[in-house]
Amino acid sequence: MIPIFIGTSNYEDAWIERILAYTLLKNTKEKLSITWLRPKYFPDWNKVGWGTPFTNFRYAIPHLMNYKGKAIYMDCDQINFRNIADLYETDLEGRTFGLVWDALMWNGAKWRDTPHERGFFCDSVMLIDCEKAGKLIGDYEGVKNAKYGFKMDIFDKLGCPDKKKGLEHIYQLNPRWNSFDGNNTSFLPKGDTSDMEYKYIADMQPKLAPDEIWHLHLTGLSSQMWHPPYNPWAKTHFNREDLLEIIWELNRQINMITKREEFLND
Repeated sequence: MIPIFIGTSNYEDAWIERILAYTLLKNTKEKLSITWLRPKYFPDWNKVGWGTPFTNFRYAIPHLMNYKGKAIYMDCDQINFRNIADLYETDLEGRTFGLVWDALMWNGAKWRDTPHERGFFCDSVMLIDCEKAGKLIGDYEGVKNAKYGFKMDIFDKLGCPDKKKGLEHIYQLNPRWNSFDGNNTSFLPKGDTSDMEYKYIADMQPKLAPDEIWHLHLTGLSSQMWHPPYNPWAKTHFNREDLLEIIWELNRQINMITKREEFLND
């Protein structure tokens, strides 16, 4: 049984949740245990300053796993294209987490006095050694009451934003396990990118063909086609027509199997 925890909302993301669950099950013969990390299941948590309805719930996973074995975490705005058992069976080589390197993300200058450099490990898809992660994260009450920026405290302990130090505790996953909008997430163009707009640099990243993507992450908040109501951004168009055709076909297949109302009874 492969334990998978998915950070999500109270059904505002039901459209993409169905596609994610469908593709996870479609692409593997292994038995999956899928747990939806919904705000309604964590009513007494400190959620002040969170960017999503589920920001810190991922750090409760070691506790939910009784600090034993491995588990997978992923955000709900994703679609699977490869047997998730391949990710689960990845050898972490004694490290705490398996994460993809996000080449474009600011490396923490927002929280500390460091230069504005790009590159940081991304926790929107994680393979977790629950025993090691539990020792690093601390007790459940501490996670539940953590203040905004708790993620950065965890990554500080991992030696980030220094990538070399981080790799002592983090196994760097193939970027195809967390392909941002169909791109090679870990690619950074040569030259100084510190003053460039994120979107502009993302447009310079190599576009992966659909058959090269193992796990797609729809990161563009304004272009998420289900437009969750908690998202304050303007609505725009997702610009990968080849991926859109696949997504709409998956949606058609799901609608033939189950109604949205049936799916909500989780």
